[in-house]
Amino acid sequence: MTTFITTFTLVSNIAFVLFILAFAFDQNIRGFVIRYVHRFVVEIIFAVSLGAFVFSVWYSNVMNFPPCELCWVQRLFMYPQLLLSFIAIIKKDKKIVEYLLPMTVIGGVVALYHSLVHWGVGVGLLACTSSGAECAKVYVLEYGYITIPFMALSSFVYLFTVSLIYYKSQKL
Repeated sequence: MTTFITTFTLVSNIAFVLFILAFAFDQNIRGFVIRYVHRFVVEIIFAVSLGAFVFSVWYSNVMNFPPCELCWVQRLFMYPQLLLSFIAIIKKDKKIVEYLLPMTVIGGVVALYHSLVHWGVGVGLLACTSSGAECAKVYVLEYGYITIPFMALSSFVYLFTVSLIYYKSQKL
């Protein structure tokens, strides 16, 4: 399953880069994406946060990789988005996007820091003493860069991008 999750992350990263390039350089694609995100923003947020939830629970509860303190902080900013976006789907309330954006940014910053620590670029400035888990311990490293914190970072970047596109659609 780890190979599936990391390959899924790799494919989603490649698709995201291609998406950004197409969005930046093709006006027809940009218009389509803006209309699509405007219509389905909450559903997209739900799908991304559901994937992050399922994959993180898989690693901690099935693979028995204990989440460290930084993992818990990232979960603190991702998990509520799943529940809140589900409620927003039921209520047909897109205003939730503006409330979720700060959670996305903070979670993304923590995931970026945690990723840098895993890649050896950052120094572990924060002590991590969670029941046996070390913030610098790398349980998964695939394709030379995909770690568990990077998977979380990818999700936060996707959520941030969707939110920005949604705000752009509001101004049209």
